[in-house]
Amino acid sequence: MNYDYDAVIVGAGPVGSTIAFYLTQNDLNVVMLEKKTRIGYPLQCAGILSKHIFEYNELPEEIILNTVNGAFLHSKNNILNVRKDENAAYIIDRIAYDQFLLNRAIQNGVELINKKVVDVDVEKGIAYFSDKQSITSRVIIGCDGYKSIVSKSMGNKQKNFNASQMLVEINDKNLNNFTKSNGKTDDYVGVYLSEDTLPGFIWVIPLQDNKYRVGLFSEDSHIKQGTIITNFLNENFEYEIIEKYKGFIPVFNKENHLVKNRAILIGDSASQIKPTSGGGLIMAFDSCKIAGGYITDAIKKDNIQLLKGYQKEFNKRYSKEFNYQFKVQNVLNSMDDDDLDYFFEILKENDYEKIISEYGDMDNQSEIIKEFLKRGLAFKFISNVSFFKKVVNIFGIR
Repeated sequence: MNYDYDAVIVGAGPVGSTIAFYLTQNDLNVVMLEKKTRIGYPLQCAGILSKHIFEYNELPEEIILNTVNGAFLHSKNNILNVRKDENAAYIIDRIAYDQFLLNRAIQNGVELINKKVVDVDVEKGIAYFSDKQSITSRVIIGCDGYKSIVSKSMGNKQKNFNASQMLVEINDKNLNNFTKSNGKTDDYVGVYLSEDTLPGFIWVIPLQDNKYRVGLFSEDSHIKQGTIITNFLNENFEYEIIEKYKGFIPVFNKENHLVKNRAILIGDSASQIKPTSGGGLIMAFDSCKIAGGYITDAIKKDNIQLLKGYQKEFNKRYSKEFNYQFKVQNVLNSMDDDDLDYFFEILKENDYEKIISEYGDMDNQSEIIKEFLKRGLAFKFISNVSFFKKVVNIFGIR
């Protein structure tokens, strides 16, 4: 069979643009299909990337709005202050970043077609458009987000959290009062845990000029999330709302296919999202590197079965990390506000702020969990029998 393209990529967001760039570097004939005419709109993420970003993709300096070294972790009545000696994360202009990655792909020879894909034949390699036309490809790559048409065509089940966010202006005095700090607050991310938001949390991310992204992901509706964020702001700050956004965060499902016949999934379409934080862009960029090799081999060797190596390698690299993070999420989800306060008190009393500062990593959270377990953190709770049982049962400690 003659195909129109070597690879068709559904979705021209940051993940689609990145895998397209890699494939054209391998001399493949690549096209991106994108229903939006303005890439990056509307903003649907917090726009924070860990220091590891440069290991996985380019990040132009002009797109960086701020750098952060630490975080204030809040329960209802307690605060943990964790901090690195160097930059821990970058706050970026996510819309500009999406557009940079798209332009890089196009300049490298990727074709872009602005049409909506309504269905995919994963066996024959056909993408169908809303205008009844279609194109064929040796491989179809789903980078089409949380409602992925490609994933649906592969028979996957899709589940998502809702996410809401506001761009607000807050003065420094308000932030200092909230964090009980007299120092700078524009190089700290705020994370607020409460029984009303679990399994998610509220974040406060500093940009520039007293502007902050304040958001939330949870199982609540967008309307209720808006109320929760507004109440949080009213209780703690004098503020001005500049913009509002809403989006969705996929929930990882290890039973879903990443590869089926001629189709392959990367990023949100593959629900490659960290359970504890809802972030996933660096994992998706890493997956682009993994997938790029298998896609190239499958096409050049005319052996579509080689695509299966991508799912095996992804699982080998990330399954343990997902397992640890789901356990943490289950522990937190079993807590009420009193439990969270107690948990934070024990961490503070036993100087775990230093341990989190030393071993904490946005992208590899299993390392800090392993360190907690190695140091016997669970047994610090032994005087609180019900709390201790929650932790040991979920982590299987004997």
